[in-house]
Amino acid sequence: MGESFGNFGLAESHKGAGRVAAANARVARAQGKAERGKAEGQAARLELENKVAGEQAAENMSRLRKEQRQAGAAVQAARAASGFTAEGSGSQPEISALARYEQAAQDMVLNRSMQDVSSRFQSTMLRRSGELAERGAEASADYQDSMAQIHKMKAHNANKAAMVTGSLTAVGAAVGAYFGGPAGAKMGAQAGAGVGSMYSAGLPGTMESHGNRNEQAEKDFAAAISKGVDSWLK
Repeated sequence: MGESFGNFGLAESHKGAGRVAAANARVARAQGKAERGKAEGQAARLELENKVAGEQAAENMSRLRKEQRQAGAAVQAARAASGFTAEGSGSQPEISALARYEQAAQDMVLNRSMQDVSSRFQSTMLRRSGELAERGAEASADYQDSMAQIHKMKAHNANKAAMVTGSLTAVGAAVGAYFGGPAGAKMGAQAGAGVGSMYSAGLPGTMESHGNRNEQAEKDFAAAISKGVDSWLK
């Protein structure tokens, strides 16, 4: 009966390992979703900040153009008050003032464009990293799910092996006792255990499939068969 108890214990061990694997799968999926959610949140925040920065840049550009017009008008008024014409060197102050504002506007456009490109790239990479994290977690969860199924199958096999071995041992003992008394019961039990051991060896997850076969029981079983054949031949 040692194999039966051993397989029952092994079945419980497989059940425990299966529950751990299933829990690991749930944790992995939850972590993957959390990582993607975090990345999505960061990307959305970056996009919102970029939108606000764009609106602020548009306001700054509008203010700059207004100041440019005011500066030009001020230069024109000063020139008119001085009596200089708009020709020749008289227009140079206005041209210089407008050029400074125009350069500032171009710098503003360039800076804003670079900021926008950088922000869009970062938000795209954040979303991509979130997707990859979730995919990696899903792959890990799938592996854990498969392990849980394997342990479930092995637990079933170990339980089945324990019941079959126990039943064959009991039947062998009963038959042996009927024909040979206590000694026959022992031999019958050993023979039954040997058959159960050979059957269990083909089931993944059992003690016997791991190499823990009852070799002595198998030898006794073979000896009993040989003895029976010899008796029949006589």
